[in-house]
Amino acid sequence: MDNIKAIAQIKNTQNKLVGYWIDERFITREEASENCDVIENLVLDANGQIEFVGDVLPVWTLREVNQRNYQKLVKKNGLSREIQTQLEVWKKEKNDYVLYLLGARQIGKTTEIQKFVYQHYENILYLDLSIDQLRNSLEQCMQRTTNIAFAIANFCRQNRRMAFEDNEDTVLVLDEIQESVVIYNMIRQMQKELRCHMIVTGSYLGKTINSHYFKPAGNVWYVEMLPLSFAEFCAAFGCRELLFQIDIFGKSPIEDYQTLYQWYQVYIQIGGYPAVVNEYKKSRKIANCLEVLQKLIQTFTDESAAYFSDDKCRMIFENVYKAAFTMIANEKKGTSSKDIQKVADFVKDSTKENVSRKEVHQAIAWLKYSRILGGCDLYNQGKISDLLNERRFYFMDCGIANCIAHMTPIDNATVAGILTENFAYTELYRLYQTEYVKGDKPCCSVYDNYELDFMIVDQEDKRYGIEVKTSNAKEPISLLIFLSQNMVDEGYLAGKTKGGVRKEIYSIPIYTVGCRFPYPSKIS
Repeated sequence: MDNIKAIAQIKNTQNKLVGYWIDERFITREEASENCDVIENLVLDANGQIEFVGDVLPVWTLREVNQRNYQKLVKKNGLSREIQTQLEVWKKEKNDYVLYLLGARQIGKTTEIQKFVYQHYENILYLDLSIDQLRNSLEQCMQRTTNIAFAIANFCRQNRRMAFEDNEDTVLVLDEIQESVVIYNMIRQMQKELRCHMIVTGSYLGKTINSHYFKPAGNVWYVEMLPLSFAEFCAAFGCRELLFQIDIFGKSPIEDYQTLYQWYQVYIQIGGYPAVVNEYKKSRKIANCLEVLQKLIQTFTDESAAYFSDDKCRMIFENVYKAAFTMIANEKKGTSSKDIQKVADFVKDSTKENVSRKEVHQAIAWLKYSRILGGCDLYNQGKISDLLNERRFYFMDCGIANCIAHMTPIDNATVAGILTENFAYTELYRLYQTEYVKGDKPCCSVYDNYELDFMIVDQEDKRYGIEVKTSNAKEPISLLIFLSQNMVDEGYLAGKTKGGVRKEIYSIPIYTVGCRFPYPSKIS
């Protein structure tokens, strides 16, 4: 560790020295004091105070340091994410709640939270609770006193962190909150006692369904983060503006539709996990992206199995992925039984071990809480008043679905159809985080022997029927039936098309599903 030098002293708004800029990063005053022997231009005097060797260092403000860290993050992780808008709304309007950011592993939660806090706060206390030493230290401090501010201040002192400032320009970030029952169960108390803003994040939230975890209902503001949407994916490749400007009824230049469809074809194969998108930006090779996806699935399996004591868990998880995809391919949307039961039967039949349905059900619930799988409800017989829960599964990322498809013997044509439908599901799912639609997740529908891919009800009670196709060769019979029976107000056929209208059905490009909703009620 030669030639390590401090190049600036860092002071906060109160003009108090809080640290130094050393080796391209912020080092607290306490850390610098303990490591003066390896920092060339800092020494300790007889009273243990830091002195400069040579010229007096320039002063940077803590906010300037935070902006430097923000710029470093943006340079390293340049993907533009829409979650930033939701985080800003929370800070402006809902900061008296704890922000609870949900989402699967590896989708960029930590990166986006760090970008946000570096840009908006002076004092940042970020703690990754998956690190045993930090988690144990914080738990011990919390258990020694009933005063939360004292406990956090003591933790900071013991771990050479910057002194805790309990004010509105401070943010406390607890990453991977599910790793600590003690801290999870104190969310409500922390929200009540602390003046600083507070953010918690979680990935494998299936762990929190355990009875030892107390739900902090009423004290948190939930925000869900997903893999990159198609719009975010387009932004990464410079065509987001085109996506939102293109006429969905065919009046734009043909090359614009072709360009977006080509990017859509890439997206449904690789999905929206940041590591995968960055790999495609670098190599432009689908095969390389599939390798990254395989590693992600392996990570999900390893980490998920680690939360269970039974040695069969890995085998169960591996088969649940394939079972879910196979069910999508083989089963109709009918009302007779839940897909969760069909997946359980598939896993039992596919394994040599004595696997119980309960174990399979637990694995499925875990993958849903972990945001790997998503459920789709059903409007029975086209009636929005007759809602049946969990009648279909989808993957929350098209790339994961495509990678799982490679593990099954399902033919390419069927896989293409599933990926198209899965794309529509994930794009429509995002609408349920907005004020546009009613409900909490996409719904399919059946009427007698006719199946409708998706049925959406907006806040004005307008019902939209959506059918997705990989080819426009077949007539959308189900959609026509739903229209004729007045079960939907408008029908949309989404596929490989420029868009138009035919037989009372609006045809729109598949890649505009969701992101261009609400759809126009007429062609202008």
